[in-house]
Amino acid sequence: MIRKVFLLLLISQSIILSLSCTNQANTPKVETKEITNISSASAIGLISILDDGGSKINSAGVCWNLTGNPSTSDYRTVNQATVGDLKVDISGLKPGTKYFVRAYATNQVGTAYGNTIEFTTKQELPKLSDINFILVDKTEAQCSASIISDGEQEIVSKGFCWSKNQEPTINDNKVESNASSSTFTCSIEGLEPGTQYYIRAFATSSSGTAYSQERTFTTSDAGPSLVDNDHLLLGNPSNATANIVDANNYLMVKSQYVLSYNNSKQTANWVAWHLNTSWMGSVPRQNDFRADETLPAEWYHVTESDFYYSQYGFDRGHMCPSADRTITIEDNSATFYMTNMVPQSPNNNQKVWADLENYCRDLAESGSELYIFSGPWGEGGTSSKGTFTVLKSGVVVPELVWKIALVIPDGNNDLYRISESTRVIAVVIPNNQECSQKPWTSYRVNVDSIENLTGYDFFTNIPTEIQDAIEAKVDNL
Repeated sequence: MIRKVFLLLLISQSIILSLSCTNQANTPKVETKEITNISSASAIGLISILDDGGSKINSAGVCWNLTGNPSTSDYRTVNQATVGDLKVDISGLKPGTKYFVRAYATNQVGTAYGNTIEFTTKQELPKLSDINFILVDKTEAQCSASIISDGEQEIVSKGFCWSKNQEPTINDNKVESNASSSTFTCSIEGLEPGTQYYIRAFATSSSGTAYSQERTFTTSDAGPSLVDNDHLLLGNPSNATANIVDANNYLMVKSQYVLSYNNSKQTANWVAWHLNTSWMGSVPRQNDFRADETLPAEWYHVTESDFYYSQYGFDRGHMCPSADRTITIEDNSATFYMTNMVPQSPNNNQKVWADLENYCRDLAESGSELYIFSGPWGEGGTSSKGTFTVLKSGVVVPELVWKIALVIPDGNNDLYRISESTRVIAVVIPNNQECSQKPWTSYRVNVDSIENLTGYDFFTNIPTEIQDAIEAKVDNL
C-alpha cells in the first residue's frame, strides 16, 4: 500500500514539473530590420519583435553607440511594443558619424538583442539667411543673402535659383556668385516684365544643396517693382536718387538698409530698413565705427572721431541699430558706417531710443515684421557739455530724432496685407539729456505730424485710403 502511494506521488510531481517547464517564460526574440531616413542628426529604425517569450514586453526599441555591440546601457529609445513591427525615431546624432545600432526588447525574464546594423549620418547642410532685395525692375533683379553656417564643409557653389513655380531648385534657372565672403550679391537678368517669380538662395557643399526661405517678387511693366522685405517697399519718402547732383538727398542702397544722405549736414536725412528674425542672430557687436567710402570721392567722409565726444559729449547714435543686424559679421559691421550715425545725447541714445529699439526687436521675435524709418531733424541738441548746433567737423547736431515703424505679422505679400487697422508706431524725441525722464511711449505722435515736420511723404506705395487712415492715428498699445 505504501509503495502504491509513493508511486502516485512520484507520478503527480512529474506531471506538475512537466507542466511547469512547459509554461516557463523566455526572453523575447527581436530582429533589427533596417535604418532609413538618415540625416545629419537623426534616422528612423525599423525593428520586428518576433516573439514576446511568453511574457509581456515591458520596453523595446533600438540602442546605439560608436564602438559596436550596443546595449541598453548606451543610447537607446524606450517604446511600448507588442509582437510585430515597430518604427522608432533615433535623434541627437552627430553629422558625418558612424553608428552601430541594434534592436532590443525587455520582458520580465530579461533583455534580448537583435542583429547589429551600421550606418553613417550625413554631413550637415549649409544654412542660409533670408534674401534681401536690392533692386527689381522690368527685366532684372538684384538680391543678396548670407551663408550663416557652412556645415563644416567647403562651399563649392552659391547663388540664387528662381522659377515661375514654387520651390525653385538649382535644376531651374540659377545664377552663381564668385564672392569669397559669406555674404553674396547677384543680378538676375532676362526676366519678363509684369511677372511673378519664386526665388531661393542656395549653397552647395559635399553634403548637398541647401536653400533659403522662399521669397517672391514681381517685375513691373514700368518703373521699380515692389518686393517683400525691400527696405523701401513702402516708398521713398524724399524721392532720393543716386545722382551726385542731388547732394542733399543722395540715395545710398546697402544690403542691410537704405538711406538718404545730406552732404551739407553730413548726416542721413532718413534711414530705412526691414526687420524680422531673419536679420537677428548671435553675432556680437563689431564696434568698427568708420567712414563710409561708398560716398562720392569728392565729398567729405565723416570719420569715427569726427563727433569729438570729449569736447561735445554726443554719442555716435545708430539710426539702423546694431542689434537689428546680428545674423552675420558683415551685416552688423555695416551698421557702424558713419552715414548711419547722428550726434545723439547719451540719455536719448542709451535710454529712451534704446528702449524703443528693444521694443521693436521684441515685436519681431514675437512673430511680427517691421518696416522702419528714422532720422534727425533741426539743429541744436544738448549733451551734458552744453547745447551745440554744428560740430567742428561740420556735422550738424539735430534738435530732434524721429522714428516710424509699421508692424505686420511676418509673412509674404506684405504690401497687400496692410490695412486701415495696421499698427504704426511713430515718435519724435528731443535730442537732450532730459528726454529720459519719460518713457518712449510718452513721445508717440502720428505719421502726419512727422510729415509736416520733415516735409517727407511716407507710405506712398500704400493705397491712399489706407495710407490716410494709418498716418492719422496715434499708437496707444
